[in-house]
Amino acid sequence: MAVKRYNVRMAGLGGQGVVTASHILSNGVVISGGHSSLVPFFGSEKRNAPVESYVRISADEIYEIGEIIYPNVIMIFHPSVITLGKSYTMPFYTGLKESGVILINSKTPINFSKDEQREMDAMNAKVYYVPCTEIANE
Repeated sequence: MAVKRYNVRMAGLGGQGVVTASHILSNGVVISGGHSSLVPFFGSEKRNAPVESYVRISADEIYEIGEIIYPNVIMIFHPSVITLGKSYTMPFYTGLKESGVILINSKTPINFSKDEQREMDAMNAKVYYVPCTEIANE
């Protein structure tokens, strides 16, 4: 059965472009004829503070707003979101749907704890590492 709606949770640090990336994704969906809503979430700090943004994507109209509790996709913009717990949602994979996707901006794999690895394995999470910062700097 095809997924009717995608819920994307983006997490990173202030100044990395998490909110901008969510706007780009959401606008791209709308321009291509789909429906999207987004909600950024951040504190009053400026740089290096936790930032999350939630994007809903659907072929149908979306009436729901607010935090995404059960994402299909989690995008991690900085490894310290995981390694230092710099996230509003902890552990970072909380609520990930069965067979969900985790994209991590890192060229080196993160050493998850045994408990974290076991929980992600139980939900059949697919973890991918993409060195986005390195690619952008080229």
